[in-house]
Amino acid sequence: MRNVRYQGKSRYEEFLERARTISEKISTIGGVVGILATGGLGRGFCDDYSDLDLIVYVEEEKLHVISEYIAVGVRYQRIEIDTPVESFDEALAQPVPSDYWSQVIRWDRQNSQILYDTNDRLRGLLQSKLIFPKEERQQIMEKHRNEVEEKLRFELEMWGARGDRHNMSHTLRQGVEHLILWIYAKNREFQPYISKWLFYHLENGFVPESEHFDQLRDAYTRAMETRDQVRAVQNELVELCGKIGLEFKYRDLEDLLSQFDRKWRESSEKTQQYLSW
Repeated sequence: MRNVRYQGKSRYEEFLERARTISEKISTIGGVVGILATGGLGRGFCDDYSDLDLIVYVEEEKLHVISEYIAVGVRYQRIEIDTPVESFDEALAQPVPSDYWSQVIRWDRQNSQILYDTNDRLRGLLQSKLIFPKEERQQIMEKHRNEVEEKLRFELEMWGARGDRHNMSHTLRQGVEHLILWIYAKNREFQPYISKWLFYHLENGFVPESEHFDQLRDAYTRAMETRDQVRAVQNELVELCGKIGLEFKYRDLEDLLSQFDRKWRESSEKTQQYLSW
């Protein structure tokens, strides 16, 4: 389990004790294969805002029956309990990557601990599925590299030319999000729940680029009053991209537009016939 850095008083031991009590009861149900503690229990920190998150893996034929009384969201003694029931057979059959074994799900399952396991079946499942294939990694990096270039180099310039500071700031923040996700894929780190844990790997020091955490956080959260302030942060981020190995395809907006001019010149006579005026 990794050491995460959160502020406030941790209730981890209390949550873990309750999770073990519940897991011991659930493990007596016929058809239960294994139980995973995820969420704060998986990451090693629980507080007053945490849920008690347990994933119950069961044999396929027992899924619907057990789900009726286990897979419910309830609140007991001021703690919310979330215990989804999943088919072990389906989890084992689904490929990586897939909608089932998405980046977010693999991040969640990677940050978990096994509370119950029959014949190491759950352990074997995690070992086989918590992988980051090279082709997937390359595709994710290319996707976010393109988005970083689009946001930081072109869209931001467009909004600046229109005199729209608010959309400049919004586009800048979008560029930061994609830059962070590119960093994670570069380091073979699964994407976390972005709405809650965008900075997770950075703020906890899990990637070399964590040394730039303050700069990325400030660019994402800083209130910028003028277009010049936005442009200053834009230039800092473009410089940072060069430092960490994210290379742009085009020098600037004019370079990009010249590529479209070239594509026009190289297009067929029929294309030019129907798309010209």
